[in-house]
Amino acid sequence: MTGEWWPAILAFVGAAVGSGASFYAARRDTQAQTAAAADDLVQRERASAREEWGRRFTAALADITAEDSFRRRELGRIVLVELASSDLAAPEERELAESVLTADARLDVEGDEVALGRPGMIVDEVDVVEDDGDEAPERSRS
Repeated sequence: MTGEWWPAILAFVGAAVGSGASFYAARRDTQAQTAAAADDLVQRERASAREEWGRRFTAALADITAEDSFRRRELGRIVLVELASSDLAAPEERELAESVLTADARLDVEGDEVALGRPGMIVDEVDVVEDDGDEAPERSRS
């Protein structure tokens, strides 16, 4: 009678080991799917935020070139400065935004380039003279 129970005991142990292995594999697969879904969500949110960054950059470019409103141009510059310092901007995009801001700073309202002075110039050396067109130009002091 003792020999009749061994097959039943071994079958029970085999079923328990098989169930345990199956449970472990299913749990690992579920955890992997959950992690993949979370990574996918993070990537989608990042991509969405970068798309929004691009839309704001395009709008800021349109604003700083607006000829009809000084206020709109200034707000466009402010937005562009903030976008240039955003974590969403890639290094190339930051350089582009800074280049646009630098180029825009060199242009006056009519689009003429404003002289920024010579390299190494000290602010104390700058003489500001308003030209109303009535007088002959004076020579600057050296």
